[in-house]
Amino acid sequence: MARMTHVTGVSSIMAKLRAGGMQQGALMEGRLKKAGLFVQRESQKVVPVEFAVLKNSAFTRKLKGIGFTADIAVGYTAFYAAYVHEDLQARHKPGKKAKYLEHVVIENRRRILAIIAGKI
Repeated sequence: MARMTHVTGVSSIMAKLRAGGMQQGALMEGRLKKAGLFVQRESQKVVPVEFAVLKNSAFTRKLKGIGFTADIAVGYTAFYAAYVHEDLQARHKPGKKAKYLEHVVIENRRRILAIIAGKI
């Protein structure tokens, strides 16, 4: 079963935006989608590739909600995606690695938050 990685700090940014009178939920939803697309793009740079099936199965989409309540998911649909993501013993080509989503989120936390905050 796949694990989900979350970026901490998003809820505090959204609370500050709401408190500051920002009523533009559609704008926030767009920023969340933009951040998701950034994670997808960066993960595709390090996802292990043999025949490109896994890399080409990447997606970013809204699961539910609108505006401030939108849930945006980033993942891979290839049936073996979770296995490759979690297999720390596998040997990958240079620049490719397991935890290809998790590492991207951890390494780019500040940039992801800046995208969501509208600073990028």
